[in-house]
Amino acid sequence: MVKGIQHVLIILFLFNAAAGLAEACAGCWTGYGPGAERFNKALADLRIIYEAQGKDALPQIKKVLKQSNDPLVQKRAIGYLAELEDPEAVPLLEDILYDLVKRVSFSTFGVQSIPFQTRLAAAHTLANLGSIRMADKIWDRYDRIDFARKSEVPYVLNALGDPRLNERLSDIVNRCEDHQLMVGALDVLAMGGNEKILPYLRLKIDEWQKGPVESNSAVGSFSAIEYSIWRIKAEQGIIKIEERSRN
Repeated sequence: MVKGIQHVLIILFLFNAAAGLAEACAGCWTGYGPGAERFNKALADLRIIYEAQGKDALPQIKKVLKQSNDPLVQKRAIGYLAELEDPEAVPLLEDILYDLVKRVSFSTFGVQSIPFQTRLAAAHTLANLGSIRMADKIWDRYDRIDFARKSEVPYVLNALGDPRLNERLSDIVNRCEDHQLMVGALDVLAMGGNEKILPYLRLKIDEWQKGPVESNSAVGSFSAIEYSIWRIKAEQGIIKIEERSRN
């Protein structure tokens, strides 16, 4: 009899605990929204603040951008700064890009890294706000940074609208420092280069057509396959640049 009562009490305890958890869970999810917001309260809160306050939310948006380590929240905050066209956000956005070249940073780097997307968003917003001075600062320190950071530079310069993009990316190609860095520079030239780079690309195609044996354009032991890849990338770049020029 006693054991039967104990079993009933245990069942009642578990039932009440489960009900309490369910109620607490419902409270936890209050204010969450669709998509990524479903499991990200900070992301939902940022949207709610922006929709409710508009331009008056700028101080809170900047505070969130400074303090958050969540890439989704960071990109949304940057997007709101772009929509609100806040010129006072320029130093904050430049500080995000400065991670690329400062000596000590707790970020991760490379075009496959998640923080790269945040830096790219910051660069696009800076360009929209008319500030491109970070292009010079990043390029001035290019020789001092490691491979992972260097791999981001062409994309960031392009997002910034660097007026010297042709010159700087062709410099990366001419250095022949690393095959992947050269491919990245050629890819970005295809995306953002203008018609002034076309003679250079045609010249490089002629050089790379000769292969590593006859060509003197590359330093180091690059393979015939790598020469072929550079040539194909340059040819693709010419096609894309010419299409943009016609349009």
